[in-house]
Order: sequence, then structure tokens, then C-alpha cells
Amino acid sequence: MTVSVGQVEQLIEKVAPRSWAEDWDNPGLLVGSSAQRVNKILLALDVTPEVIDEAVQEKADLLIAHHPLMFKPLKNLRMDNQAALLPLALFRHGISFYAAHTNLDQSVLSSSRTFSKILGLEQTEYLEITSNEKFCKIVTFVPEENVETVRQVLAAEGVGSGITDGEHSENYSDCFYQTKGEGMFRALSGADPTIGEIGELTRVPEIRLESVVSEKNLARAVKALLRAHPYEEPAYDLIPLKNTGKPRGYGMIGYLPKEMTLADLLDKFLATLHSLQNSDTGRIFPYPYDLSSIRTAGDWNRKIKKVAIVNGSGNSFVQKAVFKGADLFITGDIDYHGVLDALQAGMAVCEMGHFLSEIPMIQSLYAYLRQDKAMADVEMVISFSNKVPWGKRG
Repeated sequence: MTVSVGQVEQLIEKVAPRSWAEDWDNPGLLVGSSAQRVNKILLALDVTPEVIDEAVQEKADLLIAHHPLMFKPLKNLRMDNQAALLPLALFRHGISFYAAHTNLDQSVLSSSRTFSKILGLEQTEYLEITSNEKFCKIVTFVPEENVETVRQVLAAEGVGSGITDGEHSENYSDCFYQTKGEGMFRALSGADPTIGEIGELTRVPEIRLESVVSEKNLARAVKALLRAHPYEEPAYDLIPLKNTGKPRGYGMIGYLPKEMTLADLLDKFLATLHSLQNSDTGRIFPYPYDLSSIRTAGDWNRKIKKVAIVNGSGNSFVQKAVFKGADLFITGDIDYHGVLDALQAGMAVCEMGHFLSEIPMIQSLYAYLRQDKAMADVEMVISFSNKVPWGKRG
């Protein structure tokens, strides 16, 4: 089955809509065309010259990364403009580029969630809630013989389901309500009615089919409805609801199954990361670097029960973690004064490094794309040239 860049975009934005991104961010398709056919995808955290060389060697049609190439508009595409070199290289080799950044950070694929599961945290919640899922009621009117086809198409787009951010929040799906009635219409000159004749008042036994859909799935649901409905101009209603669903946000905070010293907790955490790094199947951390570079601040003998995690830059979340009573704050990077503020408030800090704290998202995204039936014939590879930029003295 042939897949386009646009179809891959839609699949990613099912779980991490671009509308979730911060105003300053620049996710989405930044180089290439949505119509381009995709046989092979390379996934990476960052786009570097080495990653582009790897994409060329792998004969990838699409490069997907967490960090966008361009945050500011390019004023020119000159070869002596450093900011233009990487986009130009992608153009030259016919490789499209897609980025999922702060929208991915707020999704169920975030590294914060991955690390919270590695630690076995319980009673987890977002460290910072950015929004609550909004819902809309979708109502349409379908001839009786076509109602099951339309219902199945809508269900495939998340209508009538407990799916929230790609994860089941309820134990039910295919939740619809239908009632019988009679629809009527008069097709005028120029119409091409499926049922009835031009100028004739047509009466049709119809089913009123209705359900609830999350706002992020609404556009796709309407497109699916228009494709599946037998009428030339189907009638449908979209009704905003006051009901709200699960929240989304940044970071995670939760409780360890049992209290541990900081030293024991870090030993367990690093041992798990090391096993994942060397796993033939996990491939979450297929990178040759020393996990001992992870830094920790705080009393090694202090007891840890509540842990806050933020992948990437965590400086702005220190006070939130303190306010929520975290004993330990795990993040990608944090500055000197952020560490001092945390210690002064009685909270220990574990700094993993930006790369290590975010690379699990690439594995999660790989697994998410891999499980979709439409992607069965698309080859996917996680970059091995993308790695921690810091090195050791030889």
C-alpha cells in the first residue's frame, strides 16, 4: 500500500496535533511535499549534517525529528547562510522533513511518560496542565441501508470512542445513538441526487446517527463523513459541548511504589536505562555513550517517595515540582540557579542531559507508527548518527 508524506503527517497529528504546539514553536512539514510517496522513514531527535548524510545513505524519503530545523523565517537560501544549509541539503536530495516538538511533548508518547513507567510511578498526573480535551457532538442523517457504513467510518476516526491522545481513557468504543425518522429534500437543476428525481420532493426513511468526538479528531471525522455518506450534500450538525475530557500537559509527577533512598533509586533507574540501551529489542537507547554522565544534586541518603519528571529543559518547572511536593526532580537540563532553588526547597535533582531525556520519544513515535496497518510496507529506521554532542577527552 502506497503511503504519502501527508498520510504520515495525519497519523502523527492524531496523537500530537500541531494545534497543541506553543506559539513560538514551528512543528509540521517544513521541507518537501505532502504528496511525496514514502517508502522509507528515518527518525531522529535532531537534524544535523550527519543525520542528513544518514538519510541519504538509507535512501529515506522522509526525515522525522523532534526539534524543528527553522524557528525563524529564512531571509535567503544562500550557500553561505548557515541556517539555510540543512534545508537546502534536504531539498537537494529530495527528502521531506517533518517535526513534532512541543505538541509531541504533551502527548502520550512523551519521554516523561516513558520514564514514569520505567520508575513504576503510581497516581501519576501532569506536572503542568496546559488544557483539557474538548468535545463536540456530531449528528448526521443517513439512509437506513448506508448507516452501518457511515458509522464504521466515523468510529475509525475516534467518534464514539474513549480515546484521548491515542490512549483509551474509558473502557468503551463505538458509542453511538440512532433514531428512525423521515428525511425530505427537493433536488434542483444542476444537482446529481443519489435518491429521487430533479424537481421532485423526495421522502426517505433515514437514521439520525449521533455521537461525541474530541475536538482534535473533529476535522478528520467530518472529512470521513463526507466521503462515506451516499448523498451529494449530506446534512450534519456540529454541536460544541461543555463536557471536557482528560487533561494534557508537560511532565509527569507521581509516587514510587515504596519509599527509597536517592542512592538506591538512582542505581535502579540507571540499571534500567543501561539494560534498555543494550537491549536487542528495545532499541530505546541505541547510542554508545556513558550513562554515568547523568548528574545528581542532593543528599544521597534522603528518602524519595514523590518524583517529578520533565523531558528536555526543566528550569521553568522547578517551582511547580516544589509546589506539588516532589522529593526528586528528573529533567533533561537545568541551570545552576535552578538547582540551587530546588535544593533550597528540599528537592533533589537528577539532570540526565537533553538528548537522553528526549530520545525515548523517538522510540515511542517509531512504535506508534509501526503498529498502524497503513504503514506496513513503509521501512523505518531510528538514526544512529544522532547522539549526545558532548564528548570525553581521549
